[in-house]
Amino acid sequence: MNKRFSEKDTLHVKQNWTEWWAGTIDHPFYGMEAIDDGAIHLLEEYSQVTYVESDDISAEKILDDMEQFAENIQWFGGAFPKFWPNYGPGLIAAFLGSNLNIQRDTVWFDPLPLEELTEILPEFDPGNIWWQRVQKLTSLAANRWEEKVMVAVTDIGGNLDILAHLRGNERLLLDLTDSPEEVIRLTEEITHLWIQYYDRLFNLANGKVFGSSNWSPLWAPGKLYMLQSDFSYMISPRMFKRFVMPDLTACCDFLEYPFYHLDGVGQLNHLPQLLEMPKLRGIQWIPGAGQPNPEEWLDVLKKIREAGKLCQVYVSREGMQKIISKLGWEGFYFSIWEENLIISANLAKEFEADFRK
Repeated sequence: MNKRFSEKDTLHVKQNWTEWWAGTIDHPFYGMEAIDDGAIHLLEEYSQVTYVESDDISAEKILDDMEQFAENIQWFGGAFPKFWPNYGPGLIAAFLGSNLNIQRDTVWFDPLPLEELTEILPEFDPGNIWWQRVQKLTSLAANRWEEKVMVAVTDIGGNLDILAHLRGNERLLLDLTDSPEEVIRLTEEITHLWIQYYDRLFNLANGKVFGSSNWSPLWAPGKLYMLQSDFSYMISPRMFKRFVMPDLTACCDFLEYPFYHLDGVGQLNHLPQLLEMPKLRGIQWIPGAGQPNPEEWLDVLKKIREAGKLCQVYVSREGMQKIISKLGWEGFYFSIWEENLIISANLAKEFEADFRK
């Protein structure tokens, strides 16, 4: 796909990631995706959530265009060429019948037209149009690029997030109190389906041979996923324990490299429970809009590392240096970014030169 990322580069990056997971890497671990300075104008065109197969654009066209765009990208550190089928967060809701609305820079899901929670009966539907499209795009990308490009699992979501798409946020919040046993039934059924969907997509991407990735910058030699429950921002630790932890535990039992997407200060109340999960490998800490950058949350990062968990953060190079100076580099993966989560090639090369001095 990109002549600037060779087979030797692929082997080197995978070796670094394997050592990072094992805790044996002997240097700070970071990654940068850099775009050629003359191609920065292409960012907006190719970074939108709506670039998915539809009546107006074929899967083949998507791969052709993404391949052309990637010719302008360079990868540094632990970063690697990746194609991620991006249909929006919690796509399992669309697999289960929610209407998916796609706009230029966002998606949303219509709740099912059902009055009673008991009417929601999640079932695997092999003929669902969105499930068919995701499978097709994943398979085509894997067959086209093989090991030259990591084909990631689409954003399938977390149990309460998916149920919130199907039910609506306000109604689900009431359901947690009014019909808790029905909520538990549904989350258990959704988790069972989650594992089926993940397994199918992992196999389509030939994950047993090439390893796996997702929407996050992580790579692992086995089954990896960035678990999440954004809905948990609105619930107490007691409800988190009852309605979310069983799902996370089941997913951690299934996955080899489970991570958790801790998104926003409203989820910090749940961090103690997450850190007690023996099979959860790490935490991605994102403070949220309007909050200080990750390097300003040293107490949070320290708790994560002291609990023996790995940690991934999006930081500037100055942010990376601050964390290392205060907490050390062991166990961290630093995703170096600027405003658009992608840096210019010239700045990336400057950072590389400074870092290796």
